[in-house]
Amino acid sequence: MLSAYIMPHAPISRPLVGRGEEKKIQNTLDGYRAASAKIAKEQPETIIVISPHNVMYRDAFYISPGDVYTDSLAAFRCPEEKVRHEYDTELIDEILLLCAQEDLPVSTDPRYAGEPDHGTCVPLLFVDEQYRDYKVVRIAPSLLPNEDLLKMGRVLERAIAHVGRKVSILASGDLSHKLTQDGPYGFAKEGPEFDRQVTEQMKRADFKGFLEYDPRFLDRAAECGLPGFIILSGALENCIVQPHFHSYEGPFGVGYAVCDFDIEDYCPHLAQESLEAYVRDGRKIEIPENLPDWMLKDKAGVFVSLHKNGELRGCIGTISPWTDSVAQEIIELAIEAGTRDPRFPAVRPDELGELEYSVDVLSPSEPCEMKDLDARRYGVIVTNGYRRGLLLPNLEGVDTPAQQIYISLQKAGIRAGEDYQIERFTVERHCR
Repeated sequence: MLSAYIMPHAPISRPLVGRGEEKKIQNTLDGYRAASAKIAKEQPETIIVISPHNVMYRDAFYISPGDVYTDSLAAFRCPEEKVRHEYDTELIDEILLLCAQEDLPVSTDPRYAGEPDHGTCVPLLFVDEQYRDYKVVRIAPSLLPNEDLLKMGRVLERAIAHVGRKVSILASGDLSHKLTQDGPYGFAKEGPEFDRQVTEQMKRADFKGFLEYDPRFLDRAAECGLPGFIILSGALENCIVQPHFHSYEGPFGVGYAVCDFDIEDYCPHLAQESLEAYVRDGRKIEIPENLPDWMLKDKAGVFVSLHKNGELRGCIGTISPWTDSVAQEIIELAIEAGTRDPRFPAVRPDELGELEYSVDVLSPSEPCEMKDLDARRYGVIVTNGYRRGLLLPNLEGVDTPAQQIYISLQKAGIRAGEDYQIERFTVERHCR
């Protein structure tokens, strides 16, 4: 993941709809464009949009199917305001697979694929002013419990890590609809109070606060964005988050807030911290206490890769875990990759500022046959006796299972004609 965003979806913000009224929310317009400029600078391959105006079920999430997303503001008498982007079908398939594994109910009913969705359309119209070269994934939240919303966010993060895609996540949502007596929905004292609390939580990246509202309070405040914000927070659990709050206003009786979040994945951050301490001071760091629970409790094989100016500078990994936790595995292997990869000299202190880090966390491997492989989704292990060769998935220039097997056999020293067994595994790729 590259970054994350909270944006409103006010059709009146578009000049052809607002016809001058949009000038009353100039701070929101500035916020939209500042966040969109950040997206344009980062150039994500895909933007996931969580929209409450997509098809929303009480007991299931909806993920829009198809090949192309087309939409407009025709419902607001402005059909010329339109968007068109391809769907990221590979990422959607991975999300659906992980939802099935997590028992998360999801619908992809094609009958509703063309329903208007200004919750997605409006933010993307602003993005498209500055950047258009991206695909989309559209997800509707649901009225399921908060834990399921968090779980969907975690699924999104894992799916992104599996496919190795550069992705931004955008939670589209207005705040209270009951801010003023003359607004379209009237006034309730809970409206301004909700907006005050939730914007303070955005400013602090206090995502736990999103989970603490009384449902009766939320009902009286008449908000629409919170379920999507909770999904977003689930996707960011493995990240160090720095919020940038752009704006809040509500002159039409509806609250509009724009906030973006710089994110840094804990895994490559820990790898960098480990290697830099070792190269500079000759010491191994202790496991930090503020890591996600799974990094402290789970065991897994891990590969740490270093790149400099786009070229490999070191890579060492384990097929199965050497240590008692993923965090310790990363600490040890970052040092190995930087100082003991026999293909490269040890990293010098003056190189540290030029390195890029990626960490692949491996799932347990399972026996398979050639027909069960997919070069993008699965890594490969080949074995003959004590000789083993491993190749990670989704590598540039390796497009077929046959290529994977050929390279893995070479790495293992297994000659043509010799018997071998095949195993496959998935990885969660964490980059910075």
